[in-house]
Amino acid sequence: MSGNRIAWPGWQGVSVALATAALTLTLAGAAPGEPGPKAAAQPAAGGIISTFAGGVGGPAPARRVGIARPCGLGFGAGELYIGQAGGRTGTGLVRAVNATTGGLTTPAGTAAGGLPGDGGPAVDATVSACGTTVDQAGNLVLADPRAAEVRVVAASSGTFYGQPMTAGDIYPVAGGGSGPFTGSGVPATSTKMCYPVDVQADQSGNLVIADSGHPVTPCRRVSSLVRVVATSSGAFYGQPMIAGDVYTVAGDGKRGYSGDGGPATQASLGADIGQVRLDATGNLVITDVDNNVVRVVAASSGTFYGQPMTAGDIYTVAGDGLGAFGGDGGPALSAELSRPQGVAVDGDGNLVIADSDNHRVRMVAGSTGTFYGQPMTAGDIYTVTGGGTGGMGDGRPEGNAQLSTPVALEFDDAGNLLVADLFHNRVRVLAASSGTFYGQPMTAGDIYTAAGNGTLRLSDTNLLATRAELNEPGNVSVRNVVSSLQAECLAVDDAGNLLVADTENNRVAVVAAARGTFYGRPMTARHMYTVAGQGSPGFAGDGSRATRALLWQPAGLAADQDGNLVFTDSANARVRVVAGSTGSFYGQPMTVGDVYTVAGDGTRGLSGDGGPATAAELDFPGGMSVDGSGNLVIADELNGRIRVVAAGSGTFYGQPMTAGDIYTVAGGGTGGLGDGGPAAQAQLEPAAVTFDGAGNMVISDSGDSRVRVVAAGSGTFYGQPMTAGDIYTVAGDGSFGYSGDGGPAVTAELNQPVGVAVDAAGNLLIADTPNARVRVVAAGSGTFYGQPMTAGDIYTVAGTGTPGFSGDGGPATSAELTFPVAVVANPAGDLLLADSLDGRVRMVTG
Repeated sequence: MSGNRIAWPGWQGVSVALATAALTLTLAGAAPGEPGPKAAAQPAAGGIISTFAGGVGGPAPARRVGIARPCGLGFGAGELYIGQAGGRTGTGLVRAVNATTGGLTTPAGTAAGGLPGDGGPAVDATVSACGTTVDQAGNLVLADPRAAEVRVVAASSGTFYGQPMTAGDIYPVAGGGSGPFTGSGVPATSTKMCYPVDVQADQSGNLVIADSGHPVTPCRRVSSLVRVVATSSGAFYGQPMIAGDVYTVAGDGKRGYSGDGGPATQASLGADIGQVRLDATGNLVITDVDNNVVRVVAASSGTFYGQPMTAGDIYTVAGDGLGAFGGDGGPALSAELSRPQGVAVDGDGNLVIADSDNHRVRMVAGSTGTFYGQPMTAGDIYTVTGGGTGGMGDGRPEGNAQLSTPVALEFDDAGNLLVADLFHNRVRVLAASSGTFYGQPMTAGDIYTAAGNGTLRLSDTNLLATRAELNEPGNVSVRNVVSSLQAECLAVDDAGNLLVADTENNRVAVVAAARGTFYGRPMTARHMYTVAGQGSPGFAGDGSRATRALLWQPAGLAADQDGNLVFTDSANARVRVVAGSTGSFYGQPMTVGDVYTVAGDGTRGLSGDGGPATAAELDFPGGMSVDGSGNLVIADELNGRIRVVAAGSGTFYGQPMTAGDIYTVAGGGTGGLGDGGPAAQAQLEPAAVTFDGAGNMVISDSGDSRVRVVAAGSGTFYGQPMTAGDIYTVAGDGSFGYSGDGGPAVTAELNQPVGVAVDAAGNLLIADTPNARVRVVAAGSGTFYGQPMTAGDIYTVAGTGTPGFSGDGGPATSAELTFPVAVVANPAGDLLLADSLDGRVRMVTG
């Protein structure tokens, strides 16, 4: 592809950041979220939209749910709180894990884009939280770096931080104002914050905030600060404070490393700080990340960490400023740390440090004694976990374990040390005593996983579908229970089950329509199950249980006439089958629940036409379908072709074919677009393929911003006379933009449509992907998806054009979508769409 087109190799385009979608819209002549110059107004009415599958995950066992990049920890009221700042879409979650049962819930965040949601339910809000704490009233307090605010989820209805609050709703209590970034002595909601990454409630109820510097405008030149929101009037940290105002207690606004032994407000901190914690005497302990040290602001005068300190002054207590590893067993001030981000203080007064880039947790002994199984000398530093050679090390002594960038620490009420193990996508526990914690028996001194299954967003299966997480669902396949296949890039199998290609999680999942056994697994209605793939990318497992196999970006899905599940394993350049029963299919003996390759030799390329499909080369096969004769029809994306694996010997698409061999039936030509001529002489850049009720092949020609049809027979279809075997455009004028709603589909602008389907009324459903919309070309005049339509015209039925997540429970045309990539109609006439970067399958009532 060239110019302003996004390449779609094996749906990799779906993985592009939202900025890419916005860029494509801009290049097409429209600002992100705005219609193009010829766009018509959106209709006010429409079908109602809701989430059908996907979301934040849970309630579930925390160890079986994906915890993506945990960046902060807090503990209170028997719950471990985990902050997830979010990934490509900039959205995140706050997870809660019960310290006794290990059950996970999500008290804040939707894992989707949209409005911040202040003043409304926290579970519907967009959050990007790292540090969390529980204040004296039991409220959950969040440091939200992307919002540049500290926010509160009210535990009960009442007045907190000077605001009336409703239980379960979320409110900003600091930041978001127009004042300077370094404002002090001003109302907390009138000041700006740069990048708050951690928050703690002190013994007086004040909020202590680590406001880190960040290399983005408008605060790129602002140094890190530690700031306090006073909840009552009095003297704190050596300053008189007024309730509701914010004060700087450490940092002078200048990036550097200076000021030790003097007032903390005159000291320079690095550009980046991590956690801030309070020790038993009320001193502030700060990880000065860029300076590779840990520093303390004394709350009172006395001797702490082996040094005489004066109230309000700042001191270094660990690290020599060199970014390296060294010094274990010697004085902490002579030791080398490398970007320490997390810090905590245990009940014995020991200072525990997440030495992030050294992948270790280290401890500065507060007194001489034995801690974490080691004899220690006061003031010296020791590694307590990480750097081991025993792999993850779960269930073994903590000293043997490996960590991958630990970034945050916390102690629970039982004294267990909790570690946010960032790139292992887990929260780990160092057991302080033997007992049952987080739903599992633990032995003192051993390490365990408390939350996270090691993947980014792959949740436990056997959950209600709306409680299971998806990671960029790339395709949904629904086969009509009664009639022949209608939509193959998104279809339901014969039992009415919804099939989902969870592309970036490298798995294929099923949402069961009813209780029964499918693809070798017993299932419960409306629950989601993995039927192929274990979550890691790769290729393995042919001839064995599909759930143990390795897949790599599965994209297209279909259910064949024998009840098998067929999918394109796109990055592996193969088409594979999960057998629905035991028998012989595609020339191979198969066992129910096992996986087999039926096309592609694993080499990316173009070869093999006219020979065995398993010896042919494919290049990122994307959408696929099964035609009325049982042939496999594949959108061989980067080869620009539609290819067919013949189910039996005969003549199909005007060609004699042999069972099991592969053939090109459309695309690959050199004669330009080729409309009105033989499909095999046309040029295509296909993403998905399906069939309508007349047997015509319908193709989303994404690279040409069109939907095209290969006629199965001669006649009039979609308002055009067509000749059997020839190809025609039925939607899109080839421009990259958004226009034409309410008018003829062939004069409308599309923008690289990906998914395409046909509903029971014969309407064409189009995922107009970077336009963040789903559109319909009416097959006849009538009312569909809540709108009156005229035959041959095109209409938006879901999405506003603004990328985001909103609108559930209201008209679909008022809802926000983010990169919808697949569409299908279910047997009830509802429209299902894969809202990929929102991690959901959503439904629009028909």
